[in-house]
Amino acid sequence: MKILWVDDHEILCVALSEYVQTHASELSAPPIDITPVFTLASALEEVNKTPSPDLVFLDLNLDGENRGATTIERFQAGNPSNIPVVVCTGLAPGNDHEVEILRMCMRDYAARGILLKGGAHKKMFIGLSRILGGELWIPEEVLLRFACSTQAPSASRNQHHLGLSPREWDLARCIARGLSGKQIARELNVSEGHVRQVSCVIYDKLQVRNRVEAALRVNAELTLGRGATDKGSS
Repeated sequence: MKILWVDDHEILCVALSEYVQTHASELSAPPIDITPVFTLASALEEVNKTPSPDLVFLDLNLDGENRGATTIERFQAGNPSNIPVVVCTGLAPGNDHEVEILRMCMRDYAARGILLKGGAHKKMFIGLSRILGGELWIPEEVLLRFACSTQAPSASRNQHHLGLSPREWDLARCIARGLSGKQIARELNVSEGHVRQVSCVIYDKLQVRNRVEAALRVNAELTLGRGATDKGSS
């Protein structure tokens, strides 16, 4: 089995690659040949070589603007053979925004599984074994979060502007004001990487392609809200 492992943390990427190769027999897998690469551009070159990999493990936070769901979106756009992709990420299932990014990977970009870097060693080993055996694997804690968010009462969801969560709406209003990613991060007291990841979620929910289209949608919603308030007070 030929595997491509993509992670910008070079030491971790090489160490994981060597670990999987060494323990292939314990993972109930055939002999494994793993190629570690550290950028999205290198990954896209590898998947278009002959012979191509049989499986790709993809970190979501790579070089440049390749962060969050954007990373797997760009990878899949350059993956004409539809080589199976497993997300191997440090995203946390306890964070609503990051759970939504994981959901997008599975729902919109055909990820074949999720491995959590911060998860228990034993669970990650089990996940690797299942994935290498051809199964779709999602850690239990992520599945539980998926279930909780999809079972939320519809009345509560409808109260959110444009289907966004309150935190996403706060960020969306900053986009509508024309603030840069750095300015939004400072105003909301979050990292710029978090702003990029949540922005991807917002674009997906609003079904827009970029910041300009998102700003137009949000400003239209704000205008409607002000109009309704004016009518109610007259």
